[in-house]
Amino acid sequence: MKSDLLFCANSYLTYRAIVDHDRQFADHLPPWFYHHDVPRTPINTPQELDRHLRSAVNAALKDGPVALMLSSGMDSAILASYLPEGTQTYTLHCQADSGIDETGAAKVYANRNGLKHTVVDVYWSDYEAFAGKLMQRKGCPIHSIEVQVYKAALQAKKDGIRTLIFGETADIIYGGHSKLLARDWDLEAFSRRFAFVDTEKVLRHPQRILEPILPYVQPDGNVDVFGFLNGFEYDVSLGFYNNACRLAEINFFAPYSSSVLGHPLDLARIRSGEGKYVIRQLFQQIYPDLPIPEKTPLPRPMAQWLKDWTGPLHPEVLPDHLAELTGDQKWYVYALNQFLLEFAGEDRT
Repeated sequence: MKSDLLFCANSYLTYRAIVDHDRQFADHLPPWFYHHDVPRTPINTPQELDRHLRSAVNAALKDGPVALMLSSGMDSAILASYLPEGTQTYTLHCQADSGIDETGAAKVYANRNGLKHTVVDVYWSDYEAFAGKLMQRKGCPIHSIEVQVYKAALQAKKDGIRTLIFGETADIIYGGHSKLLARDWDLEAFSRRFAFVDTEKVLRHPQRILEPILPYVQPDGNVDVFGFLNGFEYDVSLGFYNNACRLAEINFFAPYSSSVLGHPLDLARIRSGEGKYVIRQLFQQIYPDLPIPEKTPLPRPMAQWLKDWTGPLHPEVLPDHLAELTGDQKWYVYALNQFLLEFAGEDRT
């Protein structure tokens, strides 16, 4: 495996992962790569998805105590309906003025299904305490959700839970990334739209890395965005949650991830506002009296927590444009910077 700090830094800021599995930040930092190699059942209708999820959850229940990570969204609310009364659920709540509070909506789903509901409060001090451990285990900077999942997993472990259930990958598999799917993109436009941070603004030695997208460029020059999400982002996304659960020594389980859309995604429905139409229909069948919840981003008030962060900076990180970044973008730069300072050293090649 080749040590290539510059490539890995650019790769992380662009894709939130090291996209070349033959490269690492440094010789002493072997990266951990996640690959979710499980059979995937084709799903075409809400009824098929209902049977698949119910069967998957029932199988998990046979393997010991489970708990559900319950948000305000459709995906975890559907999973809540399959759990026995009294099953534990957890909802993350970032303690910050700008933090999104999903606890009220999540409690509605918990109460409807007779489930225990516990709020896991997350503070910036948790990031200071846990981020380094998660990065060191991964051999790479982390997504901000990993700290929150790790704290919830620690609580679950303390509560005697064996497996944590997540609604992760539902957006990827069933057309939930409406902004990415809203139009056609050529390679240049999509690569710049998908990049989480513009490395030309924040790194001394920026690189354009296109290899993850290239296999999904179609003959007409447009990118098969849905294929890219299911082929590349699927493993990357699952890796965030799995890394946190493995460090906490608790099983990670995502029932949606063992399914796949059995027909070509109906982009017209997605672009007309009917995102995740199969899941949407199933939610309406399970909760006919409740409104379809609006899509809520993961709760991570980084704009507030990192408002005044300016360094100290690793020599590879430039200060010029830090103030222009969104909160999430600033997190990625912060995480990379901390990783470089604490673990990677100065060697660039």
